[in-house]
Formats: sequence, structure tokens, C-alpha cells
Amino acid sequence: MTSGAVSDGGDGASSGQTVAETDGPEETGRVAADLSSRLLPGDLILLEGEVGAGKSTFARAAMRALGVEGAIPSPTFTIGRTYRGRLPVSHIDLYRLGSLSDEIPDLLGEYLDPAGITFVEWPGGGGEAIRSGSSREIRVEMEHLDDSGRRITITVLPDD
Repeated sequence: MTSGAVSDGGDGASSGQTVAETDGPEETGRVAADLSSRLLPGDLILLEGEVGAGKSTFARAAMRALGVEGAIPSPTFTIGRTYRGRLPVSHIDLYRLGSLSDEIPDLLGEYLDPAGITFVEWPGGGGEAIRSGSSREIRVEMEHLDDSGRRITITVLPDD
């Protein structure tokens, strides 16, 4: 991370906001691994940002830090994938779905394990369906700063 680029508006674990500026995928991965060390069963991580902002890179690094081994391909064409790490981990990509309203009602059910952690890329069309069963929502917003630089804003919403 670039010097002085991290600020934490809360304790980072229960609620608050953290902002990091990174220069390349390795630094983005370190931010993801740091977040992973604080994740709990039932956490829902919503990854937002433009195409190429690093959402998949962030998700892969976070899942590696959670103990997922082997290939972690993008779920863009399969909607979602499940993995075993130190607890169940799911990775969902809703890019190809404009909305879940035209889909079968339980399309995402197998990926939303309240005993696990769920990463959702392009969560906009998921609505309340992706929030069912989650105990805490964490938004990760990624912005391009330049070709390799990113601003990552992590907002941990307070528990209900």
C-alpha cells in the first residue's frame, strides 16, 4: 500500500470504514487477506467496481487467505462456485444477470450458507435475495486510480 493510504473509521471488525490505495495485484491481495482475517461465518462481502477494477483478484486473494486451495476460476459463466477453506466459502458473480426477478426463486440458495462466507461480484441485481441468511454485510468498493493503482473502500455495516 502506498504510504499513508490507509485510514480506518472504525475498528474494522464490527463496523466502520477502511480506505486503502494499492499499486498492483499483490497489494490488493494483501488488503483482501487482511479483511479475511476478520471475517466470520455468515459474512456477505459485496464487491463493487468497474470492469477490470480488481474484484476477482480481491476475491481470490481473500479466499486463499481463508484456506481455499487449488484453482479459483471466475464464476461469471456459472453464477457461483463453492469451496472449502477454514469454513465454507462461496463466490458468486451476478454480472450476466440484470436482476434475479426473472430467475428461479432459489437460484443462489446453495451459495448462501449462513455457516460460511459469501463473496458477490456485481451484487446490484441480487437485491434482498443475496442478503438472506447473512449476519453481516461488508461492501468493498474498488476504483481505478491509474493502470495498476486502486482505491479500495471497505465498509463494514453494523450488525442488525
